[in-house]
Amino acid sequence: MKLIDRLKEYGKSDFYAFHMPGHKRQEELGITLFPNPFSVDITEIDGFDNLHHPEGILKESMERAAAVYGADRTYYLVNGSTCGILAAISSAVSDGKKLLMARNSHKSAYHAAMLNRMETEYIYPEIIEESGIQGGIEPGELRRILEADKENRIGAVFLTSPTYEGIVSDIKNLAEIVHERGIPLIVDEAHGAHFAFYEGEGENRQTGRLFPRSALQCGADLVIQSIHKTLPSLTQTAVLHLKEGIADRERL
Repeated sequence: MKLIDRLKEYGKSDFYAFHMPGHKRQEELGITLFPNPFSVDITEIDGFDNLHHPEGILKESMERAAAVYGADRTYYLVNGSTCGILAAISSAVSDGKKLLMARNSHKSAYHAAMLNRMETEYIYPEIIEESGIQGGIEPGELRRILEADKENRIGAVFLTSPTYEGIVSDIKNLAEIVHERGIPLIVDEAHGAHFAFYEGEGENRQTGRLFPRSALQCGADLVIQSIHKTLPSLTQTAVLHLKEGIADRERL
């Protein structure tokens, strides 16, 4: 069977997609405003900007996205959160510094460290015994590690929240601890692109919110999100958000 035929067969099936992307093949979600993909398949031509040096329509779109998410700058990515993680880590840790990273990080974080020949130190997430899964990063453990770094060699902190199991760390507290050292906090929020959109019915009785606050809202400096994972965007769509102040925008 040809790949296209198998895709068509799967698309017509009644299987519910408990997998990415977030649109679940449901056209009525509104992303497919054009019926024929060939009709909008173009290259870099006048009037459609350049993603690597946006000055027009893409720049305006990214500025709107930044306003929606509360970022100072938002960058569109076309090869998933991996691209944003590589860029964030590469920009945040200068020569001679170490990256303090959560041990349950995505492999792209390890790739970033390897590509930059970067020294790493690990912080381990707590274990949720009753579920047998990895939990979040404990603020107390983060503070202990940073205070033990007497030579100030740690140049940035990288962690994943939510985890693949849906565990969200206390980003607000963690960001405050990291910022005491004057270094950036990078959060892989690939599975939490929907956190900013919390208004609506069905809010949690304890928090008054439908979703947790996003890492950006909680003070993280660089946040990477996969829009295709939990929102109705096409596969590999991702964004990198920047909060200016500690992170180096020019280097990024």
